[in-house]
Amino acid sequence: MRVNEIAFGAAALARLAAAHYTFNGLLINDELVGRDWQYIRQHDRGYMPTFREEAATSDDFRCNQNGGSGVNTDVYTVRPGDKVGLRQAFGAGGIRHPGPAQVYLSLAPGSVKQYDGSGDWIKISQELACKPNIVPADFQTDAWCAWDEDNVSFVVPENIPEGEYLVRGEHIALHGAHDGKAEFYYACAQIKVEGSTGSELLGEKVLIPGVYGVDDDAINFSVWGRSTSYPFVPGPDVAPGGTIRGSADGSSAETVTIPFDSSSGGSEEEISPPETETPVCLTPPVRRQNRKLRKARSMRFRN
Repeated sequence: MRVNEIAFGAAALARLAAAHYTFNGLLINDELVGRDWQYIRQHDRGYMPTFREEAATSDDFRCNQNGGSGVNTDVYTVRPGDKVGLRQAFGAGGIRHPGPAQVYLSLAPGSVKQYDGSGDWIKISQELACKPNIVPADFQTDAWCAWDEDNVSFVVPENIPEGEYLVRGEHIALHGAHDGKAEFYYACAQIKVEGSTGSELLGEKVLIPGVYGVDDDAINFSVWGRSTSYPFVPGPDVAPGGTIRGSADGSSAETVTIPFDSSSGGSEEEISPPETETPVCLTPPVRRQNRKLRKARSMRFRN
C-alpha cells in the first residue's frame, strides 16, 4: 500500500510541475485591456516559480526577476469600485496548483514607472478555501478558491489615497511545501487610482522581501497530510477596505469586505469586527502570534 501511495504522489507532483504560469494581462471589470505586458511589468523568469529562500531575501520577489523598473510599462487609470485582475500568461487555462492567492498594493512616492517597490505594501485581497465539507485530498486540488481560475483580482476600495500604485498579484502553490518547496507565482501591474478619498494607506504594512519567512506555517503547509483546514494567513492581515474570499475550512465561499470608518479616515483602532461570523477561521492566539512574527520580520528588514 505504501508503494502505491508513493507512486500516486509522484505522478501527481509530475502533473502539477507541468502547470507553471505567470501573469501578463490586465483585466478591468473582467475585461482584458491592452496587449500582453502593456500594463504588467515584463520579467525574465517566464513561467518558472520562486522558492521560499529567494522569497525571503531577494528584491526580485517584489515584481519578479528584473521587474524592478516600470519605464517600459504603461499605467492604467481606475476608480473605486473597479475590479482589477492580473490574468495568466502563455495561454494558461486556469490555476492548477493548490494554494492561496493574494493581492498586495504599494503606493508609489511619485511615478510608478520609476518605483522599485521598496516602500510599504498592504494586502488588499486574500483567497483561501472555497469548497465545503473538505476532506484531506481536496487540498491537493479544488478546495482552493483560486483553483481553475485564470486570474487573481481585487476591487479598488474608496478608502485608499489617489495616486499611482504597484499591484502585486500572487499565488502560492503548496504541492511541494511539505518538502520546503512552496512555489510563488507573481507579477506587478501599474495603475493610477482617481476619485478615492483616503489620505493614507491603512492596515498592516510589510516590506517585500520580508513579507514571508522561510519557517512560516502558511508556506510550509502539507497538502498531502490529514488536514481538513488551512488555519493560516500568508503574510499580513487584509487591510481595511480589502476583501477575504473563502475560509480556512471552506465552510464559507463568500467574499467579505474588511470594514473601515470613513468618517474618521479609517483608523484601524476604530474598526470593529462584523457581527456575523467571518470566513477567516483563525483563533486569536494564532493571529497574535503571526502578527508578532510578521512585525519582527518587518522591523528586521527595515533596520
